[in-house]
Amino acid sequence: MTLNTMRKRMYLNVKRIVFTLVSFLGIAIPALAQPGAVKKAADAAFTLTTFKADGSILATSNGVCIGVDGVAVSPWKPFIGAEKAVVVDAKGQKHDVMYLLGADEIYDMAKFKVSGKTSAAPLATTVSAGEELWIAPMAKSGSPLKASASSVETFMGKYHYTILNSPATDKLNGAPVCNAKGQVIGLFSLSGSLQSATDAGYARSFVLKGLSQNDATLRQSVIRIGLPDTAEEAVVALMLSSEKPESVHEAVVKDFMEKFPQANDGYYAWANRMIAKGDIAEADKTLQTAIGKVTAKDEAFYNYARLIYQNALNPSLEAKTKSVGWTLDKALEVIRKAQEVRPVDAYRHLQAQIVFAKGDFAKAYAEFEALTKTKFNNPELYLEMAQSRQHLGASDQEILDLLNKSIELCDTPYVSTSAPYFYMRGQQLEKMGEYRKAIQDYYTYEYFNQGRLGADFYYMREQCEVKGRMWQQALQDILIASRIDPEEALYPTEAGSLLLRLNKTDAAVSAARQAIQLDAAHPDAYLILGIAQCELKQKSEGVKNILKAKELGNAQADTFLQKYK
Repeated sequence: MTLNTMRKRMYLNVKRIVFTLVSFLGIAIPALAQPGAVKKAADAAFTLTTFKADGSILATSNGVCIGVDGVAVSPWKPFIGAEKAVVVDAKGQKHDVMYLLGADEIYDMAKFKVSGKTSAAPLATTVSAGEELWIAPMAKSGSPLKASASSVETFMGKYHYTILNSPATDKLNGAPVCNAKGQVIGLFSLSGSLQSATDAGYARSFVLKGLSQNDATLRQSVIRIGLPDTAEEAVVALMLSSEKPESVHEAVVKDFMEKFPQANDGYYAWANRMIAKGDIAEADKTLQTAIGKVTAKDEAFYNYARLIYQNALNPSLEAKTKSVGWTLDKALEVIRKAQEVRPVDAYRHLQAQIVFAKGDFAKAYAEFEALTKTKFNNPELYLEMAQSRQHLGASDQEILDLLNKSIELCDTPYVSTSAPYFYMRGQQLEKMGEYRKAIQDYYTYEYFNQGRLGADFYYMREQCEVKGRMWQQALQDILIASRIDPEEALYPTEAGSLLLRLNKTDAAVSAARQAIQLDAAHPDAYLILGIAQCELKQKSEGVKNILKAKELGNAQADTFLQKYK
């Protein structure tokens, strides 16, 4: 026996021993010759990197594309808290994660859209215990690893959860697990000592709805949420996205215009965004584009006329609106085009509003009144009729009757949309000297605007309460105003005046001093301080402060000087 023959036999014996030991211990080894279909599936795999807001890396994982249009699936956890995400495919090309298409936190799965074209792996519909499988990351991350299916469970009646046995580590979490045909049975996961694959078909089944914009799981990521496939649901998503950061909302609007070019909603939303930025020229261009592309031409004309009407008289936009011809006459011309396409009461109403804005109150009143005899009849018409009649010199009672009618037409029980009608009636009642009735309407208005009213509202209501000799309520309101706007000297000054009426002299002194700290040249504050001091038998200091009030121009100071000298 030659030396070479002896060496060859020893090598074969060692190889047999190792193979026997591995088989005995149940250890899987990397496949040296996996099916070509598995290699092809690995071409659809990628690595995923998510980033924090500061640009630092948040997490890394793996995933697989399941569509040539960039639809991909991966674990969800790397997206939690992510501001941005990028995938690198088998060719080394980077793709930005554009938006999320669904997620399940319990099963740790995410579906999303990446930029550009991608390779796609087919999905398996079945998997069996004992089946030969491969964990197939993209080639740059390593060769496919052979695995076996120890057991298979089902969830939700049709998806499979497979327990695996393989030499893989958690570095391959999210990598596709394939059968011999190169079909993906699920995404690999190693948690503790448990290896598993969750059906990728479950992630593929994720479908966005309009309300998905507020989905608690998806909102754990800053990456924007995609649009639903139907226009109806997408409109809901578009509306909800307006509450998101400006960059997110604008991206959603752009997606909507691209995905639904024949729908008005996207163009209208984009035009509003441009107006908010002061870019009237872009808004005008967008609205004219809508007229050319959308199916509902009448609605496009209506939106165009409405935005012209709402912004033509805005002083801050005057130069820009004039530069593109946004005038009330232009708004009137455009809304008439909408009516020519399709006569709708809402279009007629806007036309009446434009006529009112142009100052033709008699014609506007006639149009508003005519609309009350149609199905369009609503509270707003009576409010607008009241405003028209005010300009035409109608009696207070006639105005009040119209405002009463507007409230009668409000839905009951009253909701927040009813608030403006109570406010306007309160204003009219106050004008007519019906202070306590007016205050009731102001309290109703406040109820529907809790937490959203400014100091000026509470000062206004306080003034009405003073006229109605409701001192305690007035004091309460002026203190609220002062709390909302602590830098305004008027409010503690007014509080000091009320405290004097209520014989709370020490408190009046404190309020007046607070006002003087805010505005050292406030004559009324010095007068109140001086009166309060005189009432407290501090005549020397009190008279000095009344003299200071006179010096600053207070007309009442002389009367009190005569009283206390």
